[in-house]
Amino acid sequence: MPFFNSSIDSTRLFYRDYVPDGKGFKMQAGRASKLTLVFLHGWPMSSKMFEHLIVPLCETYQFRCIAPDRRGFGSSDWTDASKGKTTDWSTFAGDVAQLLETLAVGDFVFVAASMGCTESVLAYHSSQYISQHCKGFVWIGLAMPFPLQTPEHPLSPTQELWDSILQGLRDNRPAFVTESLPGVFAMHAGNQVHPKTLEYYEQIVSEAHGVAIEKTVAIFTQASDKQLTKLAESAEMIPILALHGDSDQGMPLEAGATIVKEMLPWADLRVYKNAGHGLYLTHAQQVIDDLVKFVDGI
Repeated sequence: MPFFNSSIDSTRLFYRDYVPDGKGFKMQAGRASKLTLVFLHGWPMSSKMFEHLIVPLCETYQFRCIAPDRRGFGSSDWTDASKGKTTDWSTFAGDVAQLLETLAVGDFVFVAASMGCTESVLAYHSSQYISQHCKGFVWIGLAMPFPLQTPEHPLSPTQELWDSILQGLRDNRPAFVTESLPGVFAMHAGNQVHPKTLEYYEQIVSEAHGVAIEKTVAIFTQASDKQLTKLAESAEMIPILALHGDSDQGMPLEAGATIVKEMLPWADLRVYKNAGHGLYLTHAQQVIDDLVKFVDGI
């Protein structure tokens, strides 16, 4: 899989590019989508979190799938502080825009999870190429528009919670991740996740740059209501599919997807029963089915 250097500060960034060849395992005959799927992962994961979705979407459903590792995560380098550059939302959005513009990807749909949802909106607003070629959004486990509790939004995660998460990761990342993943996948709600699968996701988190983990939280806990309002006020109501679990402890339904639906009333909100923040894994086939039907309808 290839790398590219960010035009912002030359940081070396990794991405995956899966192109169907028409000979995939369990390939559905006659399928050939002109839309590429662009995956933006959650924190503190990498593009690997989507592999179980990307492989069938490419090989069976014949979608080209592109999945970058956000800087500091997976195989992408973190920002070199010695260069005097500050990493913020515009950095993340700029990296995504550069990749898609360089690849001349053409028409596509964003498939974003958690903080990737906000990243997709910012990339859409930051690049004329993206705003012209993005034909829809699929948002999974939305961490917007208010990922941090305020008096007006008391159901969002508190600053104290985020501080405790960062302290746990700093003190003993392996142990903290092992203890936290069952909650991410809502195993308390009856979801079954194989121990080896949990180990796989532990490994994904272990690949993240320690400073990137902490710096990125300070970025994605910023409110994104202004960006969503801008999207709501645009002339074209771009198709949106929002998938959220009713057992999401990280970003409760009422604190995220429900508010997004109020701000973007044309969005198709699907609430998954007994699903947590990691519904992309525990409800994978349901996600694939809803995604394919949505994209086919664009």
